[in-house]
Amino acid sequence: MRIMLISDHADPLAEVGSKEAGGQNIYVFYLSKFLSRQGVYVDVFTRWDKKNKKEIVQVNKFFRVIRVKAGPKRYMPRDFFFNCTDEFADNVLKRIKKDGLKYDIMHCNYWFSGVIGLNLKKKLSIPMLYVFHSIGQVRFDALKNLKLQKKDYIFFQKRNRFEKKIVEECDFVVSTSPVEKKLIQRTFGIPAQKIKFISIGIDDNIFYRRNRGRLSRKLKSLVFKRKIVLYVGRIEWRKGIGTLLYAFKETLKNFPRARLLIVGGGKTKAAQALDKNEVDRLKNITRELALDKSVFFLGPHKQKELNAFYNLADVCVVPSYYEPFGIVPIESMACGTPVVASRIGGLQYTVKDGETGFLATVRDYKDLSLKINGIISKDKSFFSNACVERIEEHFSWEKIAEQYQKFFLKIVK
Repeated sequence: MRIMLISDHADPLAEVGSKEAGGQNIYVFYLSKFLSRQGVYVDVFTRWDKKNKKEIVQVNKFFRVIRVKAGPKRYMPRDFFFNCTDEFADNVLKRIKKDGLKYDIMHCNYWFSGVIGLNLKKKLSIPMLYVFHSIGQVRFDALKNLKLQKKDYIFFQKRNRFEKKIVEECDFVVSTSPVEKKLIQRTFGIPAQKIKFISIGIDDNIFYRRNRGRLSRKLKSLVFKRKIVLYVGRIEWRKGIGTLLYAFKETLKNFPRARLLIVGGGKTKAAQALDKNEVDRLKNITRELALDKSVFFLGPHKQKELNAFYNLADVCVVPSYYEPFGIVPIESMACGTPVVASRIGGLQYTVKDGETGFLATVRDYKDLSLKINGIISKDKSFFSNACVERIEEHFSWEKIAEQYQKFFLKIVK
């Protein structure tokens, strides 16, 4: 079986944590990797965004990444990509014709890839699966009262029209949580049988429980005899880090020696420049709240390095204003660390309220602090086993790849 997987702006080999490189990149990489382990051939088509990147990378015998010329070979903000979708589709077709490729299924990720997929579907006549990663209307409704302007409204109107067309014309939609499945049904009015729920997973070779005593001396000195609150992710306003800073100020009233570690952001100078305004804003809030000695901005770290941070933390906080799924909670839980997350989107599925952590009211720093304090008071050991058990049962990439393969076989037949 050979799958073509389209991930327009999210190169699965990109440095995670950089601008435009997050959950979708991780999802595409691991889905492809674990499908390939089962003998499924996977070609990932993604935009060629740097001149020094190779056009084709053979990751293993069954999995390769094919970079497609679409627009300039440099970083381009994701929302500018729509104008490149026709060029992307044309160059994919040229590659298929040149190499004599034949695919059984097309798996499209995000709405730009969906637009490309509909274009290719007419010419290739193969089943098309679509994964939202983010639903335009739901995102707009969640953020419209916060920071959206007229130009955003016009853009989302266009996005909504195309998402409706994609959902109606593709063969199946894959939802990554039961919560998202209901949202898709409610938003687009499509029958439940057209939506297949298959979750996202984690790599248990990277994310697992470790003894704090085995962490590096530098990290030990940072956390010695302190309660640690951890944030991991992009430095973006919609991630709710500002709300977390206000919540942490409240938490210090009960746990004055606690520390907040903020891990994430761009690695390259270009990516750091894009993050600069938000980083400056957050550091200003930190100074205004007199948190300078308790809050540490630690910058980006590779996935393998995140294991240590998750293990040393007492609680990981995901205070997003909008989050379709959220990979950080399951990475943290795999390390036995409970999570406090906003009661929104897929976070309502990943975090089992009261068992693997707590869900908090969106943008309510007092409730967020109350939930953080609840975990610190009980101690992470109270939640740790439940966290790991939930991951083993629901979020193993090996099991998820098996679900996909069985689903693929039904479609091909």
